[in-house]
Amino acid sequence: MKNLLMILMFASLGVNINAQTKSKSDTVAKPHAAKTVEDLPDYAELQKKLDLKDVVTVADQEPEYPGGKKAYLYKVSENMPIIDIKNKEQFGTTIYVIIEKDGYVRKYAAISKNKKHAAAGEEAVKKVFERWKPAKIGGKPVRYIFYIPIGLRKW
Repeated sequence: MKNLLMILMFASLGVNINAQTKSKSDTVAKPHAAKTVEDLPDYAELQKKLDLKDVVTVADQEPEYPGGKKAYLYKVSENMPIIDIKNKEQFGTTIYVIIEKDGYVRKYAAISKNKKHAAAGEEAVKKVFERWKPAKIGGKPVRYIFYIPIGLRKW
């Protein structure tokens, strides 16, 4: 089950990372990347959970995790507790992570219809302590938010 969850996380984040970093000239269709915080899929709920003041979704220089974003995803998936779900149940969870100006993740939230899965996502992010190289605009560090969509299904 954990391997299935990890595969789904990698597959869904790959789409999100590519949508935010590839040039517009790519011909492969990609989901809409948020250009502003207000464009984030769960903005109304995020306002209740996170301090979104001065947070950006696009920067001149994206934040960098030691080993890359795939390494971050791997660590998050390793730390994700396994939850029990009913047969043929499927749902999605989106984990939002804010990388602060100093490179640390202090604010994060998981949004899902399944509260257990959302709590498991938040617990996984909480256990990854490494410092990021912060995002920059005009050479100055900024607060940056990105999200990890996770789909879970039991066959």
